[in-house]
Amino acid sequence: MKTTVDSLHNQEDEIRAGAMTLQALIAPIVAVLLIFVGVVLSLVLTGTRFQDEAEVRRSLQVVQSGFEALGVDLGWMAIGLGRSEQAVEKLVTRFDRAWAQSRMGPIRSQFGDVGVIVMGPDDALIYADGGRLGDVNMERRRDFAQRVRDLPVSPPDSVAGFTTINGALYVAAASIIAPGTRGPNDTSRKGVVIILVPVSDGLLAKFSRKFLVDGLRVEMPPDIVASVGMRIEPPEGGTMALITWTPAAPGRELFDYLLVPIIVASLLAGLLLATFLRTAMRTAQQLKKGAAALAESGVELEHSETKLKAIIDGVADSIITFDEDGLVTSANASTQRIFGYKIDEMLGQPADMLIADGPKAVNASGATRVLRADPTVGETEYRDFSGCRKDGGRFTLDAAISHITYRSAAIAIAIMRDVTERRRAEETLNLLSTGMALVDRDCRLLLANRSASRLLDLGDGLTLSHGRIGASRREQMEQLRELVDRACSIEERDNTETTFAGVMTIDRGGDVRPLSIMVAPVQLSAKAEGSSQVAAVFIRDLEVRQSVPPEVLAKLFGLTPAEARVVVELVKGKRPQEVADDLNVSLNTVRNQLKQIFSKTDTGRQSELISLVLSSAAFVSEHGLVIDEDDSGAAADWPPPDPAQSGSL
Repeated sequence: MKTTVDSLHNQEDEIRAGAMTLQALIAPIVAVLLIFVGVVLSLVLTGTRFQDEAEVRRSLQVVQSGFEALGVDLGWMAIGLGRSEQAVEKLVTRFDRAWAQSRMGPIRSQFGDVGVIVMGPDDALIYADGGRLGDVNMERRRDFAQRVRDLPVSPPDSVAGFTTINGALYVAAASIIAPGTRGPNDTSRKGVVIILVPVSDGLLAKFSRKFLVDGLRVEMPPDIVASVGMRIEPPEGGTMALITWTPAAPGRELFDYLLVPIIVASLLAGLLLATFLRTAMRTAQQLKKGAAALAESGVELEHSETKLKAIIDGVADSIITFDEDGLVTSANASTQRIFGYKIDEMLGQPADMLIADGPKAVNASGATRVLRADPTVGETEYRDFSGCRKDGGRFTLDAAISHITYRSAAIAIAIMRDVTERRRAEETLNLLSTGMALVDRDCRLLLANRSASRLLDLGDGLTLSHGRIGASRREQMEQLRELVDRACSIEERDNTETTFAGVMTIDRGGDVRPLSIMVAPVQLSAKAEGSSQVAAVFIRDLEVRQSVPPEVLAKLFGLTPAEARVVVELVKGKRPQEVADDLNVSLNTVRNQLKQIFSKTDTGRQSELISLVLSSAAFVSEHGLVIDEDDSGAAADWPPPDPAQSGSL
């Protein structure tokens, strides 16, 4: 407690010292800020020229985009005028002036003074409306026509560009005169319609208002003198025209506004710098006290880190941290014991050196990817890995992986435990043909082997609901709970195992045989006081008739393959005549084989033989025994010879 009070007093003194230090530093901080403002304003003034240049680039971009949009609009007008069956008839096959002029009405209402040129498949001029459009350079018309004819077959498209007529600049767009959809093999030449809009003062004034560009105008060679503008170049080279304007100058305007504030800020900064010199000595004294306090805090922090390291090293589980590349950054002492590497050997190494991506993995590929630090992962991830010891041994790891961010660095923390023995025990339980489940006093399922899980999944008589084992019928559920409660409440006597075992059956309805249940207590800890708290529920499905491979019986009892097959059929409940029919042999053959079987198994009746087989090790596992094929014995002759060749099984 005294340590805590002293710590609070120390914190109070530090706060007071910090306040004095802050008061002493106010003047120099303000001075520095004003100097910073002056520097920023100076940079802004220096950047005014760049602002003016940026405005010129923006204006050029806007004007280019405007004329490109105008070309696109004219292109769609040309497509609408020429891409139809009627356009082919009215403009090329048999020119209809009235139809052409009526179609030009909507275009002129949108663009004003618009000209139209119609050319035939042989590039001959069919129609020109709007000024002396027929005087357009023949090469320019052919260039437009060829570019249109080179367009893809589908979808409909057009070309656009600039041209000059009688010293005036026009925006032109052209489209093929053809039906709306051309066939993929249509290579015939088509007529062309060209729409032209003069770049007039009215159009330029409209652009100026729309795009906030002042003084848009056109300069034609050889009178081009402006240095700012959009240069229009024909395909043959040179300069066709220059669209220019009066660029804005935001930099010069900003200079006029900022000149006075810069001068004032510089004067104030000079005055405050003088104040800083007077407070420098007092500030230095406060900083010395602060440095002493920080040194003391560093000692305490080092002590805390040492204590934390001792706690982590005392944990029995392995605790390893990884960086964003999946490399080991730290490990506790238990990691050395589990993996066999020294900590220095693990630091900076990829996770693949210690962990494979799964208990059955042959190569340790993928662990570095899985354990790479990722701050976007929210929840803790639980996985099984295959550990790789320094001596080359493999073992099963149960890992909990968390991701955090510390000092802007992502860290993955893996807490791992060697669960090899536990998994081996689980696999051993899974070998049993009888279902076994561990439950607590409330019938909550703690563990189930494979046979029990299969029966619970079926939900036939025995059910699993909300994690609790129960029975379909209410009275049988109450009986099961009573047996489990008694098994969990059995007191130990003289440290010897209890002999209690409750049994019951669970009906499944109809002609289906019931499930056979036995409940027994399980003592999980030698230090448990008063009761077991855990019960084992053994489940046997009487409807399932187990079978065993004949080679297993041949191995166990020294039978021939044919004799083993006879025993398998007898265990299924068949009579000798049925066995003979199923195996396609005579009844005498089966009887002779039975005599040999009785002699080898030291039995005298079929019932005695079946009882012996059912109580043998062949029926312990639900998957049968594993036979060593290289071992000598009766099973070495397996598989049996062909009955057609040997005359018997």
